[in-house]
Amino acid sequence: MIRAGSTSLLCVLIAVPLVLLLLLSVTRHWSYPGLWPDALQWSQWRVMLSGDRGLLDALVSSLLIAVIVAVGATTAGFLTSQRIAGHRRRGVLLMLALLPFAISPVVLGVTLNYGFIRLQLAASLWGVILAQFLFAYAYAVLLLSGFWNTRIAALSELAESIGADRFQIWWRVRLPLAAGLLGVSLFQTFLISWFDFALARLIGAGRVQTLPLLVFDYFGSGDFRLAAACGVLLVGLPLAAVLLNRRLLAWPLTAASSRV
Repeated sequence: MIRAGSTSLLCVLIAVPLVLLLLLSVTRHWSYPGLWPDALQWSQWRVMLSGDRGLLDALVSSLLIAVIVAVGATTAGFLTSQRIAGHRRRGVLLMLALLPFAISPVVLGVTLNYGFIRLQLAASLWGVILAQFLFAYAYAVLLLSGFWNTRIAALSELAESIGADRFQIWWRVRLPLAAGLLGVSLFQTFLISWFDFALARLIGAGRVQTLPLLVFDYFGSGDFRLAAACGVLLVGLPLAAVLLNRRLLAWPLTAASSRV
């Protein structure tokens, strides 16, 4: 009973901010101390869905950047983690992968910005993609490094002993076993890019518009209803993806015991 109550409380704590955000996105007037909006309206959604205020461009840019970053980081991270797993200095290399998260964000951001200006990547879509890729790639390496254990090595050796070539080992042995974890990595690295604000603001220099930037711009201008409506899109799309594929939620808890 205690566990069921804790689960229900957790669900409520997660749902309340989402419901509040949705209410704010359709509110016309909501005065204190009312617990419910005095009036509702859909004008902010009509403004957004009509393509005004650059929402469509920001949505397309966010999706494009996040997909490229997720696919690139997961692919590179999977291959890199395999090489690190067999390296004699595995611990040192994994520590290096932690550096993007250990260094001061201010120092790292200023350094990246200077380097990107020198490389003429600042204020460009590919500059933002590359900046986010550095963090997503490091995360993917750390996440996927746990996949390469003695069982995977033994299965690979067994496949090789019965005549499988390198491509067949990857395609028929390693990738099927890693499919669930690769899905988690894709989703997590997608979220790293999707919710990024600092790198898009700093490296994009205002020329690359994404949904998080649009939300903060609306808040900065005092248009809380449009900010809430944009926030619903920002949170709702990843949440819908999770609900459509609930295995993403179960995999991290069961992968270690069931497959690896």
